[in-house]
Amino acid sequence: MDRILADQTKAAGSTVDQRDQDGSASPPVRRWIAERERWAAAIAERGVDWDHPRTVHWNAACGTEAAADFAAIRRQARTYAAIAPAFAAAARHREDRARTAEAMGDPVTARENYFMAAVHWSAAQWPGHADDAADRGHHERKRACYSRYAELADHHVEAVSIPFPGTHRGSLPAWLHLPPGYTGGRTPVAVVVPDLDSCKEATVALHGDRFLSRGFAVLAMEGPGQYECALLGTHFSVPAWAQVGTACLDWLAGRAEVDPEQVVLTGSGFGSFAATIAAAHEPRIRACAVMEVCHEPGWTTVFEQASPTHKMRFMYMTGHTDEAEFDRFSRTITWQGHAERLRMPYLAVAGEDDELSPLEWTRSLLDAVQGPRQLVVYQDSPHHIGGVPSARLGPFASSLVADWLAARVRGDAFPSEQWIIDVDGRINRGPLPAPGAVEPPERSRPTAQPVLTTTAAGPLPEPPPPPVEPGPTAPSSGTPSASSNGSRPVPTAPSSGTPSASSNGSRPVPTPPPNGPRPVPTPPPNGPRPVPTPPPNGSRPVSSASSNGSGPAPTASSHQPEPVPAAPVEGPGATPSEPVPSVDKAAQPADRARGSRKKGGPAPTGGEHPQPAIRHEPAAPKASRRRSKVPRGSSS
Repeated sequence: MDRILADQTKAAGSTVDQRDQDGSASPPVRRWIAERERWAAAIAERGVDWDHPRTVHWNAACGTEAAADFAAIRRQARTYAAIAPAFAAAARHREDRARTAEAMGDPVTARENYFMAAVHWSAAQWPGHADDAADRGHHERKRACYSRYAELADHHVEAVSIPFPGTHRGSLPAWLHLPPGYTGGRTPVAVVVPDLDSCKEATVALHGDRFLSRGFAVLAMEGPGQYECALLGTHFSVPAWAQVGTACLDWLAGRAEVDPEQVVLTGSGFGSFAATIAAAHEPRIRACAVMEVCHEPGWTTVFEQASPTHKMRFMYMTGHTDEAEFDRFSRTITWQGHAERLRMPYLAVAGEDDELSPLEWTRSLLDAVQGPRQLVVYQDSPHHIGGVPSARLGPFASSLVADWLAARVRGDAFPSEQWIIDVDGRINRGPLPAPGAVEPPERSRPTAQPVLTTTAAGPLPEPPPPPVEPGPTAPSSGTPSASSNGSRPVPTAPSSGTPSASSNGSRPVPTPPPNGPRPVPTPPPNGPRPVPTPPPNGSRPVSSASSNGSGPAPTASSHQPEPVPAAPVEGPGATPSEPVPSVDKAAQPADRARGSRKKGGPAPTGGEHPQPAIRHEPAAPKASRRRSKVPRGSSS
């Protein structure tokens, strides 16, 4: 498949350190060797983003001008061996343009091209997984280009080296950015930990950075095992990351530009795990927010089911060349025993269908957190939050994280709760469900009851209709009405042939069908609800929400309180809108209070982080031809 893979294939039965003719070392991974044809075919078909949209992140940092670079690389790099040369060629092109712009007296164009060159050089480092001459050459060019960018930038950018005391030698390399227009005083600072594939140079965007534009200073750092840190000899381990927060806070306390009491920490991907460990051991951090999370203890899904390049990169970060030894080491990669120390506000933003870290582990982590916490889930989204309606129509995940951290710096209170961003972009608020009830073994399936359910592909097929009552009836369209707490709709009988009760409990008043009055049965006040009668054209019954929102949807023969009247849709050709159930698949167990914790000490007092009660309000009914949106809990 490529030079690295060929060298590994020669020693498929060996797990010793392997070096090619240029002296480079690459950790051998069994699946990379055994499944060589599978991964070669995937790269040939989809290019550099065959397993993860990494170029999307890099392109976002560089801005729109670099889009042509990344598009060309995606077309050209169709083998693993071609990835690094393709990025190196793009980096040289940008370096040349930067020097030309400097010579012509165009500093803005020069700095932009130096920035893009640095990101391309970093991307050229990614496929190697080795500390060799090629990797160090790419690193040196990356540093040189970014240093020149820093000199020409429109805000203060400074290369820093954070002392890293204790048993872990070396230092933490970082770039300190001050917000544009900074003239003095102390400003809040965001410490940002990059993803597994990314680097500190791509952490702060060239244009409109999310933190700088909100008045934060940014400490863009690399911790143990990441890129430059690994070159300096500081490899990954959980104990090493447990010291990172303290090292950063001690260093920031000596800087006159930043407020040491307003330091927030954030990370994505690998950074979500690393930032969680760092925050757990440094109580001075004001708040911690992570997204596109990696919270599965041991990272089994990442290492054994995802692309083997993830494991190859991680082995390089830890300094392992023996896969069996690394497999034993990977058992230590866990937040358990650390997250219980978290008492500052904590936010996790995740995709509902995360293929790298099952959502149940993030819920378990949040259950261990001792401070106020919040979970935001994007419906149907994979690990990379994007490419689905919830991400397109709902809040932009990166901006949501930045806004949330800015609110913590302002001291705004918030309740411990869950947000579900549904397919219509609506925010559905509710209490945090108990862990373990996150993902059922399989999605809901239709039963004999007329309950509407959905999957990621849309509404499920209708269940068989109930028995037909004798006597002619005529259907008419209606609009489902939501219950006061936003529970999912409960089907009712069609409005034609079924009396609708008034809100004050008076005698039900029959609703005439569109084609003239017909006699309709009136149920007794305490009797069973009439069985829905399917209309002649096969349309399904109109649904409305239950009055209390509890339990599964009742059948037609169940004893129910007086029904809520449904507003009819005007016109003989009108069609009813379909309700969209909440994607929240978990319910809080009855024997467990919301916010209870299985482990750890007492939660912070109300004076530190007041948590007002969650309000649930009904969604305003809308007469629309689009699907009705029935959230779980209050929505915005």
